[in-house]
Amino acid sequence: MEHVKKTYNGQHGQIKVFEDVNLKVKIGECIVITGPTGCGKTTLLNLIAGFDYPDSGSIRVNGVDIVKLDADTIAAFRAKNMGIVFQSNTLIPELTVYENLELPLVLLGVKKDDRKKRISEIVAKAFIKGYIERKVSTLSAGEKQIIAIARALVSDPPIILMDEPLETLDPLTSDAILAFLKGEILERKTVIITTHKKRIAEIAGKIVPLRKKLSI
Repeated sequence: MEHVKKTYNGQHGQIKVFEDVNLKVKIGECIVITGPTGCGKTTLLNLIAGFDYPDSGSIRVNGVDIVKLDADTIAAFRAKNMGIVFQSNTLIPELTVYENLELPLVLLGVKKDDRKKRISEIVAKAFIKGYIERKVSTLSAGEKQIIAIARALVSDPPIILMDEPLETLDPLTSDAILAFLKGEILERKTVIITTHKKRIAEIAGKIVPLRKKLSI
């Protein structure tokens, strides 16, 4: 991100989120974005993912300035290059865990046998084999979050974006997810995580603090 500015139209005028953000993340690096509520952590991830556009500045992901891409091109780029875990999981409750994990692979055109192999690999690593045929609507919040993380990883994207992945979880589930993250992604992928929690900051190669209305 270079000289990124972002504002929103609020009820009483413009709200300045970022005035001049400059951020560089190296390939294979894990960084954690920290800061108080309202400082722009989620906005930062939305800009990197191409869900939102800056008012000015450039955002280059794997050498591509995504600010210059239209919505359809960004969506295709994101599907190929990024796995994203949102604050609220976006799993489809009427589908089984397997079907939810399979969906991003279907959208990428992965063949059925290859889909099955990759799903088998990820459920083994995430210790969720026992959930595979259950509908998402029957799972607990912690179980859903583990599935959401597994889905972000199933297509083996080079970049992982995670927005406060442990905020609502109990310590035991948080420990399981941290162990999964350490074993599966930290050595192979570029990872950006937002969080309030100190425990997740411990796995980071770099911590980037955000403050309201101030540059990084």
